[in-house]
Amino acid sequence: MNPTESLFRLDGKVAVVTGGAGGIGTAVCHALANMGARIAVIGRNGGKAAALAAELQQAGHQAWSTAFDLVSVKDTERAIDEAAAHFGRLDILVNCIGSLRKEQKAEEQTEDEFDYMISTGLKGAMFQSAAAARHMIRQGEGGKIVHIGSVRSLLALRGRGFAAYCAAKGGLVILSKQLAAEWAPHKINVNVVAPTFVRTAQAAVWLNDPTFRANIEARIPLGRVGEPEEVASAVLFFASPASSFVTGQTLFLDGGLTVTQ
Repeated sequence: MNPTESLFRLDGKVAVVTGGAGGIGTAVCHALANMGARIAVIGRNGGKAAALAAELQQAGHQAWSTAFDLVSVKDTERAIDEAAAHFGRLDILVNCIGSLRKEQKAEEQTEDEFDYMISTGLKGAMFQSAAAARHMIRQGEGGKIVHIGSVRSLLALRGRGFAAYCAAKGGLVILSKQLAAEWAPHKINVNVVAPTFVRTAQAAVWLNDPTFRANIEARIPLGRVGEPEEVASAVLFFASPASSFVTGQTLFLDGGLTVTQ
């Protein structure tokens, strides 16, 4: 193995991927597993999580899965603790949760939907991180925490009902900075990968609208939306030894969108 390749290897590491059976999460699980990590797939749909774990096992990787209630702090802690117990350690957390369930214009925003978005996109990130960090701190060997954010932490979207989503993703960025500062003495790196629209089943509700997609792609200098594998590559950097001196940062994976907007 050459020195450069070793910077990205994850042999012996255990990675918990929440939302792991989603479009981005699946790509992340495969990318980390291909570099040697053992994968705990955690999601709200236990069947999908189990199917992905089985797929990874068939490919020769070590994988395990469980379901959890993503708005329950107690159940979040239970799932992450079970993952650590199953593999005997926990080194990496990748949080792929926080998609928009229901678009609502600000003047029509319901309390229930706003609370749900904050609970899943921000509160959930906090307590997933804390549950994982406790294991990393106890192990005394550092760790990596990566959250999937969004360009909506920096840019609003005209004419759409993204207020709750933007609030959650904006909060996630500053939360990650604070966690990075607090846990730096324990050598725990906390970073955010913030893509624009990515071609997944979850984004199809917007990207299948030809007018909407054309408008989005016209604003992106590279002229297209992202691919799940491109997000996974950025996550791999933050999860690997290659990023050992990077913490509290947000990487905008956006084809140049935030350069020009």
